Amino acid sequence: MSVKLTIITINFNNKEGLVKTFESVKSQTWSDFEYIVIDGGSTDGSKEIIENNSQITYWISEKDSGVYNAMNKGIRKASGDYIIFMNSGDFFYNAQVLEKMQHELSSDVGILYGNSIYFNDEGYRREEVPPKKLTFSFFYYGGINHQAAFIKRKLFDEFFYYREDYKICADWEFFIVLICLHNVSYKHLEQTICYYYYSGISAKPENLALYHAEREVTLNRYFGAFLEDLALSHEARARRIQHVLHIKKFPAAWRILKWMISLVLLFVPKFKMKKN
Repeated sequence: MSVKLTIITINFNNKEGLVKTFESVKSQTWSDFEYIVIDGGSTDGSKEIIENNSQITYWISEKDSGVYNAMNKGIRKASGDYIIFMNSGDFFYNAQVLEKMQHELSSDVGILYGNSIYFNDEGYRREEVPPKKLTFSFFYYGGINHQAAFIKRKLFDEFFYYREDYKICADWEFFIVLICLHNVSYKHLEQTICYYYYSGISAKPENLALYHAEREVTLNRYFGAFLEDLALSHEARARRIQHVLHIKKFPAAWRILKWMISLVLLFVPKFKMKKN
């Protein structure tokens, strides 16, 4: 019988965060998973912590070329049907997370994703609830949290592994290409999966330019034909909003516009807000 889940933890000189992650993984009330730890050759005592963790199925501590190189090492060693990354400093929302969703790991859905809580040492805290329907527009402006996603292991072999020359956006590229271009199946899990430690390379303001540059490379490589149409659509939408705001400055004209809108609405079905 194959392993249903592989948890992979990436670490480099983050002993304190690694301990928190290990405690979270160990606390899970469902433990039928393999656990892989890829360390980048830490010198802060992380290696000793890893050596003493009997729950680990496989680990290695050696220099790598970056976070996505380390992740790919973990993926290649994984034998679970699904993979989830819980990197040092990140941890599961509570001890029952895996128990509550273990039945989902028998499905044929390519990508299972849930909610997450972003936090850092400065008191920042934000709950991230992605939509049930994932669109190109959604990925164009954002994405799903890597640590809240369970990914079918076979997808990496069928399509591609993470791009190792990227520093920030290789997981985002994986999700947008597989879901929007290859129509890989996905499902939103109605539960919070993790606390995501929002203080790494992607969270630093000085890396914002790199973040946008990597995304731009992916968008032009895979979706170049759509970008011009998307830009025109955004421009047209923005222009219409500007027209409305301009009219609002003139009370008489604004009253006429509102009256005309009310009149038109009498002849169309009642508008309802879409729910995610």
